[in-house]
Amino acid sequence: MAPLSRRPMMHIDRRDLYTNLETRINYLHSFLDFSCHDIEALVSGAKYIKALIPAVVNIVYKKLLQYDITARAFETRSTSYEGPVDPNLSENSPQILHRKLFLRGYLTKLCSDPSQMEFWKYLDKVGMMHVGQGRAHPLHVEYVHIGVTLSLIQDVLMEAILSHPRLKMDRKIALIKALSKVIWIQNDLFAKWYVRDGDEFDEERLVPEIEPEGYLHGKKILNEGSESEGEIEDSALAAGTCPFKNLATQSNGDVNTLRDTIKRMSLDEKNGVGIPMLGAGNI
Repeated sequence: MAPLSRRPMMHIDRRDLYTNLETRINYLHSFLDFSCHDIEALVSGAKYIKALIPAVVNIVYKKLLQYDITARAFETRSTSYEGPVDPNLSENSPQILHRKLFLRGYLTKLCSDPSQMEFWKYLDKVGMMHVGQGRAHPLHVEYVHIGVTLSLIQDVLMEAILSHPRLKMDRKIALIKALSKVIWIQNDLFAKWYVRDGDEFDEERLVPEIEPEGYLHGKKILNEGSESEGEIEDSALAAGTCPFKNLATQSNGDVNTLRDTIKRMSLDEKNGVGIPMLGAGNI
């Protein structure tokens, strides 16, 4: 009986894995089988995910403000600080409203084109910024909090997708698989800035450049194509109002808002209202 044939073993250069971002991304894509099918699922589901982002942002920040150790980062820019935290810190505090805007922009970026290397470069920069590099005012967030926050975001998005009452299961599966791969690649791009693997190649790594948040190599990355929405939010902040004031603020209000959004989108579509839907032509 002839032996079973198998594909030749791929060679991954360890030095490149730690010094060349494109090599690392290609390896992750290959290992996770991230393909054109995942890109298609993300592109077709982008408008649907964007509609959920405001509620997701509120859920995340409600959770982060439940613990003093995560709330510290909003007052001291470090989760290693062990002093007291302002007990009056709330979702409507100026620094929290400011951070909500950037999380909203970040989640919108996740809905952009992952076929471009710029997409992955920005995700890598997000990891770099949380270890105190590339910023005029360093931010230090310990990895344990990064991991659970990514898990929370994934959990909320997965429930929203699975709860969609009219989306066919094959479309749900495709979007969930694609989003999960992106989130886990993001997790790796955080971890690479925290773990010590590959430290022997440290001198060969590029020195991060200091830039304003939301920029990559001098180019504005966040809120592309949606400046008008950003201007509205900026105006609301300047006026001292919350740009997310229409979302529920009760303990479980944001989860209910998320579920109500899903139901409303389905009902509006049924009634012919122009609410963006994932794969509308296939449901």
